[in-house]
Amino acid sequence: MAAVAGLMALVGEGAYTYLSTQPQLPPVSEVLGALAAASALLPAGLLLAKAVLRDRFHAELYRGRLYICAGVPSTGPPLAPGSVVVRPTGDVRGNGAYAAACIPAGTHLGDYSGDMLDKSAFDRRYPDGVGDFSMAVNDEWIVDAAHLAPDTAAFHPVHMNHSRVRPNVGRFYARSERRVAFFTLSDVEPGTELLYDYGRAYWQGREHMELP
Repeated sequence: MAAVAGLMALVGEGAYTYLSTQPQLPPVSEVLGALAAASALLPAGLLLAKAVLRDRFHAELYRGRLYICAGVPSTGPPLAPGSVVVRPTGDVRGNGAYAAACIPAGTHLGDYSGDMLDKSAFDRRYPDGVGDFSMAVNDEWIVDAAHLAPDTAAFHPVHMNHSRVRPNVGRFYARSERRVAFFTLSDVEPGTELLYDYGRAYWQGREHMELP
């Protein structure tokens, strides 16, 4: 039943997005027919995507919602010691993580670790709701790595900066395991900064601060 609920939620969200863009609503019979067809085709589409993309396609049903991640692996070789250094970027971002050696695509850079906080604990720590070095792992738990950010002698995912248009690192979520893992999306040459997309939620209310 949970799987069916998740699939129907995804279909409903897509239908709402489509209908909200139409100048005039179609007949109810057409809407119901389209929803029935989409519900029947969705499982087959998920299986086909998994067969084609293999470990770069993931579907997770968590708390009644279906989450899909494409383009990021869930496993990969570990990062070789000394392959990433943390140093100043030379701009307003402060420090950044840079490849000190060639890092192959699909390399596991590490998991986001730190203090695991539920929402109430997070709100007590950050009454204004802003935790610059925190990351939500699901809708219940948040990892705060603020105490790890100042340690530039050892690389941690907290040291990576944001880019929406040129990311070379992706995030894999395992929400039921409270885990967020980072993998390189392409080969990273020495001297290249490691970047990933923080997501829109991170920049909400401070869009003027986002750099491309």
